[in-house]
Amino acid sequence: MAAVAWAVLASIAWRGVSPGSRTVNRCLIRQARLRNRRGFACDLVLTRSRKSGWHELTDDEARRLALQRLVDAGEEQAEANIISREIVTFARKNCRPGENWGDRLERALKERIQHQTPLQYIIGEWDFHNLKGIRVRKPSLCPRPETEELVSLVLDSVSQFPKRPLSVLEIGSGTGAIALALADSWRKQARGVHITAIDVAKTACELTLENAEIFGLSEHIEVIHASLDEFVALRNKTHGTFDLIVSNPPYIPSRLLKSLDPVVREHEDPRALDGGSDGLDLIRQIVTYAPDMLKPTGMFNRYKCSKHLYF
Repeated sequence: MAAVAWAVLASIAWRGVSPGSRTVNRCLIRQARLRNRRGFACDLVLTRSRKSGWHELTDDEARRLALQRLVDAGEEQAEANIISREIVTFARKNCRPGENWGDRLERALKERIQHQTPLQYIIGEWDFHNLKGIRVRKPSLCPRPETEELVSLVLDSVSQFPKRPLSVLEIGSGTGAIALALADSWRKQARGVHITAIDVAKTACELTLENAEIFGLSEHIEVIHASLDEFVALRNKTHGTFDLIVSNPPYIPSRLLKSLDPVVREHEDPRALDGGSDGLDLIRQIVTYAPDMLKPTGMFNRYKCSKHLYF
């Protein structure tokens, strides 16, 4: 009963007031929120946002309201927490002069709820490993936490060897996240590196080049628009052999693509997901070509190439 009374008081406090008295009434609403359980608190924020718009809310209030809308639309709680936090920060940070930040936030919410757009595409960038704000655009594969583990594995393995220049091949560059993270780490260690990044998608190649320029890594990363077969055909004339090969290849069997989450299935490039009938098409190619593409002497031995292929 007390909770209902406080909710009514808060609603009356906000409606029908003059602009000069809103500061006092806002305090009443916050007092009501503190005196209630969490469910009533969200209802009070909803009442105020409908009257005033997102721009009247604090960041914490906007996050709670965005979280509730996402959960109501079927988003998992944990994922909704991340999305609400990121899009409120995005809307605040990227608001143009004269633009209401709440309008940008509302558009971002609708993109997720109505179109199930990946969060990375909505905000247009993503932190990856040691890099802040890698550019991300549809349809290139969104950077994922598991891929950061791949980068860490490569860095840990290479740290055991003498500090000499490295020649690296990345197969399937996407946004360029793997090549960028490796090149940036080795640059900071004063280890010379040249990474050749190939991708069958022209949009991925363009995005990798753009990110390399943003992070000042263009001199360390070469991008080639080609499939692995096409690259192998021209490699002997142009590139020789490599110290190591790294890839995050497509590995999902074709028959399972339709069962993927719509956030992935409807937006990300199917070429970066579809691994063929058993999910191993590109992986088989890489394993077949690797012995001839890895250096026979030096840091790694091509006859032990399984140790120097990173998936």
